[in-house]
Amino acid sequence: MARPHHPDACEALATVLDELSHLPPRQLLAALGSRVAGVPAHGPLVLPALVAGGRDRLRGGGFLPELRDHTAGQARHFAGIARSVTVLGAGATRWASVHVRRDAADTPDGRLTDLAVLFASRLLDGTLAPDDAGDWVRRHVCGR
Repeated sequence: MARPHHPDACEALATVLDELSHLPPRQLLAALGSRVAGVPAHGPLVLPALVAGGRDRLRGGGFLPELRDHTAGQARHFAGIARSVTVLGAGATRWASVHVRRDAADTPDGRLTDLAVLFASRLLDGTLAPDDAGDWVRRHVCGR
């Protein structure tokens, strides 16, 4: 079944983060990956789902121009990369994005990867509070 297309998937992504803001960072990122990228929140299928690239559960646009790759899957990309940081760590996630997924740093997907890694890293190290996660995405990913 096709997922609905949201005219502003970036705002919808931020709204999901607002809804999950009561969770601790690691759980928030797992729930984000599940709700937006179709990556199981826990269990043996997490890594295979990440390797497969997840599933678009929130399709649409609304992302900053430098992050647009002319697909409807940028919300999935951001959520999947952020979730990957909880499994692989920031460095391995970046490496896999560049060398396995072929998302060079100077491309829209590469820039979105860098933002998702930064976002997840800040949540996990406590420099970004879960209550501020939605607004962080609005500012840095949606451009509001």
